[in-house]
Amino acid sequence: MSLLRKVTDFILQSRSRAFGVAFVCAYLPLLGSISILIAGLVTLRKGAWEGALILVAATVPFFLSYAMATPQPDQVEMAQIALLALVISNVLVWMYAVILRKYNNWSLVLELSVLLSIVIIGIVHLINPEIQAWWGTQLTAYFTKATAEMSRLPNTDIKMQLQAIDMIKPFATGLVILSIILNGLLQLVLARWWEVIIFAPGTLRKELYQIRFGYVVGVLFVVVLLLSLWGSATALDMKPVFYGLFFIAGISLAHCLLAKAKYGWFWLMFMYIAFILLFPKSMMIIAVFALLDVLLDFRRRLGSVKQ
Repeated sequence: MSLLRKVTDFILQSRSRAFGVAFVCAYLPLLGSISILIAGLVTLRKGAWEGALILVAATVPFFLSYAMATPQPDQVEMAQIALLALVISNVLVWMYAVILRKYNNWSLVLELSVLLSIVIIGIVHLINPEIQAWWGTQLTAYFTKATAEMSRLPNTDIKMQLQAIDMIKPFATGLVILSIILNGLLQLVLARWWEVIIFAPGTLRKELYQIRFGYVVGVLFVVVLLLSLWGSATALDMKPVFYGLFFIAGISLAHCLLAKAKYGWFWLMFMYIAFILLFPKSMMIIAVFALLDVLLDFRRRLGSVKQ
């Protein structure tokens, strides 16, 4: 703890120190993500402007690395998408930290994530109505290359790959957006943990136990489910985002209700084992549980113990 406190004080005492450490860490193997954690920490402690400067230090190395790389011609487009995803993830961490600093509300962070995802997916489908076909081409190229490099795979696996492509491509954009959102949220949790363990130990758990979506996002989830049943391609692409983020709210609810219940640790362990064994259906069940919580507010009805 003393070492972490010294590192924290060193970073927060000077803008130039924070900028330099973040910039250098962005180039270090396995430690690159520390740079955006520093940006998140600075934002949480000092505000949006100071955090934005460190965000630049954590993000510019991505562009420099991309400029110096020489991808194969058939990989340029995917390399550009990867670069865009990394940049968006970093910006999200900074934006989330700004919101969390001002409102101290994780539910609001997740709600804005849902709304932002809806807008992005809607724009993607508006710009390219054939996005599913594009993903089909990209996934086919990826699986073809993977099969060529793993020559031990039998030819019969090609049929399974085609089935996998057909299954994934309707949700591919949503899955990519969800992965970016989840990465940003994870980085924010780590940055918040870093802050509270130094300045306010024990508060992060209380915050994460109170995640609950509002009525607007709950209604949007129901609308997306109905539209997807009617075959809307855009709604199908939005489903992973809703299921993923409502899953987080469901986990928060389960922990809140069971934290101090008798044998609560056992039921939480049972829940996670069932989640692994029954994935992805278990994820959908927990997400629907969180959707019901929007209307029923289980914490209030079941009288969850204060943490």
